[in-house]
Amino acid sequence: MIGVVIITHGNLAHEMFETVKLIMGEQAAATTVCFTARESIDTLRERAIKAVDEFRKGGCLILTDVLGGSATNVCAEFIKSDEVRVITGVNLPMVMEALQHRDSISLEALSKKVRDGAARGIIDLKEFFAERAKKKT
Repeated sequence: MIGVVIITHGNLAHEMFETVKLIMGEQAAATTVCFTARESIDTLRERAIKAVDEFRKGGCLILTDVLGGSATNVCAEFIKSDEVRVITGVNLPMVMEALQHRDSISLEALSKKVRDGAARGIIDLKEFFAERAKKKT
């Protein structure tokens, strides 16, 4: 099973994961790392390494909040490994997609599926309903 690690500023990772568990139930081989302004980059790096190393053997998908942020910058060190992928811009559909499909496909395929799922989760509701109405006529 591919492990999933969500790493974000503040408590976003924790709260997002709690929301996913509310929807999908408890999830094995997944964890979060939250980073506050009071912590050093070295502390974040140590916590990220510990979380990722737990899942590295079976593959690890890291989801971070923002490109250029501390969490993503620390995780850039992991991309040298074939057992780790890092995707930025984490949102709820991404996390759910990752957890739903991580048993059935490769890490590389999961990474693509999660990116695609993120994009599908971003919808202008007015346009969505206008398209549906157009298709019905």
